[in-house]
Amino acid sequence: MFKPELWQSHNEYSTIVTKIGRRLSRNNPKYSFDSYEEERQKLINLNLDPLVQFIKDFYSTVGRPAKHQAQILRSLILFVLLFNKTIAHTSLTLWVREVLPKSIALTVLIGCTSIDELPPLASYYDFMNRFWLAPRDNYSRSALLPPGKNGKKPKKIIGPDGKLVEPEDPSTVTTRDIVNDIMDGKPASDNPEAALQKIFSILAVLPSVRLGLVDANNLTMSGDGTAVVSHASPFGRHLPSCSHSCPYRCGCARHYSDPDAEWGLDSSNKTWYFGHTLYMLCCRNNELKVELPLLMNFTSARRHDSKNFLYAIDDFGRNAFGISPENICLDSAHDNLPTYELLEHWDVNALIDINGRAKSSENAPVDITFSKSGHPLCKAGHKMCAWGNDPIKDAHKYRCPLKCKRIDACPYEKECSPGSYGRTVYIKNNNDLRFQPRIPRDSEQYKKIYSERTACERVNNRVLNDYFLQQLKIRGRDHFSFWTMLIGICIHLDARYKAAHLYHS
Repeated sequence: MFKPELWQSHNEYSTIVTKIGRRLSRNNPKYSFDSYEEERQKLINLNLDPLVQFIKDFYSTVGRPAKHQAQILRSLILFVLLFNKTIAHTSLTLWVREVLPKSIALTVLIGCTSIDELPPLASYYDFMNRFWLAPRDNYSRSALLPPGKNGKKPKKIIGPDGKLVEPEDPSTVTTRDIVNDIMDGKPASDNPEAALQKIFSILAVLPSVRLGLVDANNLTMSGDGTAVVSHASPFGRHLPSCSHSCPYRCGCARHYSDPDAEWGLDSSNKTWYFGHTLYMLCCRNNELKVELPLLMNFTSARRHDSKNFLYAIDDFGRNAFGISPENICLDSAHDNLPTYELLEHWDVNALIDINGRAKSSENAPVDITFSKSGHPLCKAGHKMCAWGNDPIKDAHKYRCPLKCKRIDACPYEKECSPGSYGRTVYIKNNNDLRFQPRIPRDSEQYKKIYSERTACERVNNRVLNDYFLQQLKIRGRDHFSFWTMLIGICIHLDARYKAAHLYHS
């Protein structure tokens, strides 16, 4: 049962930290309260009150009232802020059982006035598991799944851009199918992370918008995925009841400590990994020079980023309380016509690299390819010469680079451009969203906006390395999602702290 009157308000928390903290600082240096000044300021800037009305629906209406829920959440966030800075390192068990009981300073910082008020470890896991909107049966220690569920490393073709080539399977959900569902107003997927995404928006994104750290009126958003390795075996394990003498041991069902993990390709390192894909939508604050996550979504390691983005942007629209981007920057893995059509439908500027494995245009000859900037390339691979716009054909005109004297020789001169004028190619205006985007790829405006696409790469680095997500010994998409939400909140708190000190310096 959840009783709002048992929730520790932000005013109550501020009073506890200010009054008791002042005494701890003045009376005895051994309490080390002043050494956590940065963390104190970050937690004071975190108002948990807006969460009360949202999370009460995740509790039963009967039974014993849940206590210290605000303190538990604040403790988890402080634990993340202090990763590897205490003897707990990244162990929640050590944090709850060893670190907090021996530090009155940290006890006060989470909102407890004495060691006796500290919540037990079981209450932490109860809180963490409440907001996962999917069955948890497979996470049970006794859950069994078929042997060979994960199989071997998949044999898939890697394209020129280093990404997996999507199979042409009629039964597979395509980007066109996903976009059609979104345009019809249907949820693109059953999103078990929806509650966590809403909590993240309430505690991190919306306050950052109010503080001006996220410019909601002129928002440039970028999207990208990164590999997250699971600390679990892809082969599972037999239960103790299945002994080595069992004649059916090879075919017996097994327990998988991370039943959601799958084989995927880490395109950065060109290696296969067993785990998940963390797909994020991010933005950059150029004044503060910080990057901020706007939505985090754990998906299958096998799923292509072109689909991950569509699921993520649909989730963002449903869980970000009306925030809408003006520009979206994506890499060449997202280059497909349905994505352009969706963003055009939403009146959003699409800034996407041309994909090296999908170069043809519907209104261009089959032997004409395109550079990543969308410029036509002749059969020999040279850039064709822009020759103005033809108003009658409503098309951009391009000529043979050899006949325009831009190159000295071409092996296809006789078969491709036998005439004195040379070969001419027309690319229709406003007829192909991929090759004629709303902001021309060769413009300075495009280059300036697209430079913000690296925001996702920097946030990925912060999540995986600065906040040690990969070192957390956690398993299951549910726990990965929860801890990544906490890390995202901490990244926003870091930005607020930096802004406060920059503006007051």
